Amino acid sequence: MHFPAFSPNILIMTILLVAGVYGAIGGKHRLRIFILSIYVGIVLAEQMGSLVRPYVKMLGADQVSWLLLGLPILVFGFLGRHHGAGHGEKGSVIANTLVGMLAGALILSSALHLLPVSELETIDGASYFAMLLRQYHLWLLGLLPVLALIFGWFGSKHKGHA
Repeated sequence: MHFPAFSPNILIMTILLVAGVYGAIGGKHRLRIFILSIYVGIVLAEQMGSLVRPYVKMLGADQVSWLLLGLPILVFGFLGRHHGAGHGEKGSVIANTLVGMLAGALILSSALHLLPVSELETIDGASYFAMLLRQYHLWLLGLLPVLALIFGWFGSKHKGHA
């Protein structure tokens, strides 16, 4: 049996679509937690990887970094429970979908950022979307919280809450 060649573009589009649906369904409160967990994962992956590697010798350096990036996202972003006030706020579905997709793009660009240069060149050659995500990593990193804040003002049920 012959399987078709794997396309990174399809994987990237699927992740962006899933993140957008998660944003639309989860609402503003879940998106805030999701975005915060992404930033925690980025900091852990980039700053703590070298400290953790000696304790997990069965994993390679890239695998440790990806694990540190993904664990906070999985634990707090997806598995976390609703606590505190404000979880009833849904916000604008369109804005939440857009912010969710941007959050997914930040996860992907951060994961690509952790790869060695030789693997990045291979992925860039196979995927135009991966190349764009890598190219705009700093923009995603800086603008996502600003856009989330701006879009948080739209569709609020309670005046004075962002």
